[in-house]
Amino acid sequence: GEWSELNPRARGRVLNRAAELLRNALPEFVDMETRQTGRCLREYKAQLGRVPEWFEYHASYAAAKGFEGRLPSLTEADHINMVWRVPLGVCGLITPWNHPVLIAAKKISVALAAGNSVVVKPPLEAPVTVLRLGEILSMAGLPPGTLQVVPGAGQTAGDALARHPMVEKLDFTGGTATGLQIQRSMAEAGRVRAYSAELGGNAPILVFSDTRKVQEAVDGVCFAAFVASGQTCVSGKRVLVQDEIFDEFQDALISKVTSLRVGNPLEEATDIGPV
Repeated sequence: GEWSELNPRARGRVLNRAAELLRNALPEFVDMETRQTGRCLREYKAQLGRVPEWFEYHASYAAAKGFEGRLPSLTEADHINMVWRVPLGVCGLITPWNHPVLIAAKKISVALAAGNSVVVKPPLEAPVTVLRLGEILSMAGLPPGTLQVVPGAGQTAGDALARHPMVEKLDFTGGTATGLQIQRSMAEAGRVRAYSAELGGNAPILVFSDTRKVQEAVDGVCFAAFVASGQTCVSGKRVLVQDEIFDEFQDALISKVTSLRVGNPLEEATDIGPV
């Protein structure tokens, strides 16, 4: 299509324009993300400030590296070896509700920079900012139809993406059970295609007796456990503390946790919004 036929530098110019438009619209995005997910306003101010950089990075990578062509070292004097990299085609991207626009931007920016067309299924619970991101990319000059944002339930919209014969690459971030179901749907459709899945984790935090300061360790543990109200794939799930400092750590942790302020996520003083 029109987008895949553009040279990488031309695609990069569109993505850079999108990054600038997105940067100018960040206050709007911060407010929308807070209202639709309940995560604290002050956290989104910090997180979303970096989102335009994903478009700038992949735009510059496309311009510098090209994506399409690479000439490896010659193996013999009378032979030329060439790898010609071309866009995959249509990429289906399924994004989660806990970081709606951040994770969507990471996926969309690299897929577009490589010349692909994209269909995004945003989270049913929080689709607004991904829809707005689609508008900004259109304003930046992305050809019509290159990016489609299709809200819907996973059992219908997500399953349709997994089974669609024109989708050449599927990328999913979410729960393990859903990730496995997507894999089954792709297999049942009878086609072997690339599939990437980020299914979260179970992150332990280790605190040793030679930590520089116990309070520093407590602050780090609280950030890991309670940022985004604890609703993120890399949240600290377990804390393992060396015996020698266990009592001191426990007392400091209890004090820190009881001081956290639960309330309206739009207020700057709030530490934890609604779950």
